[in-house]
Amino acid sequence: MTIHISDAAPAADIAPMLNQLHRVDALALARTLPDQSVDLVFTDPPYASGGLHLSARSRAPSQKYINSDTKAVYTDFEGDNMDQRAWAFWCHAWLTESRRAMKPGALLVCFIDWRQLATLTDVVQAAGLTLRGIAVWDKTPGRTRPRRGGFAQQAEFIVWASRGPMNDSDVYLPGVFPTRLALPKQHVTEKPIELARDVVRLVPDGGVVCDLFAGSGTFLVAAREAGLQWVGCETSQAYHAIASTRLAAVNDSAADVA
Repeated sequence: MTIHISDAAPAADIAPMLNQLHRVDALALARTLPDQSVDLVFTDPPYASGGLHLSARSRAPSQKYINSDTKAVYTDFEGDNMDQRAWAFWCHAWLTESRRAMKPGALLVCFIDWRQLATLTDVVQAAGLTLRGIAVWDKTPGRTRPRRGGFAQQAEFIVWASRGPMNDSDVYLPGVFPTRLALPKQHVTEKPIELARDVVRLVPDGGVVCDLFAGSGTFLVAAREAGLQWVGCETSQAYHAIASTRLAAVNDSAADVA
């Protein structure tokens, strides 16, 4: 991923952008989102981790994040080979734009792994958001490599924050989600749709969900299923096609019910 100098200005109205999966990078979309137009930024950026040394971090995502005995083949994605300082600088750029686009009280919900957890919580606050806490996705036993003499990396983390004081809500979510990802998955770092459906309950009726790293579209599918407005982007042609197909299927299902 590259941070390009841009003259792009925020749009005056988000309506023409809604319910579309744009094939642009995250920062390009974030820069054009209107001020105070989004209720939830729900996303899963490249972690740029997967190893303690440069040689390990520089491997393709399908090599870093997939068990060696997995036979499925997944399309790789860009932006996962930065060192920690570059990754933090890049995250600060898109998080700052996200904060500008978030309504007062709107939420950020962002997945991350243990290696980048501390950095992300720092950058979220540097971008002007109020850190609210960390939830856990427990992948459940058997879904990660065992670790001789230590602990299996069985969890990923969900950093959440708000733009200023939180809005009142009657929604209560757990702090740990023991959710087994259904197979076969369609993205190398896919997240469970059941978990995504819980998260979008935080959005008020008619609200807008934004995913800047849509991947195979799970978070946007959950938003669409819930009858919410949504906007997202994905640079990979392969994953853009997968996500678009999944989103269209939600629309077709709704039409069948009607």
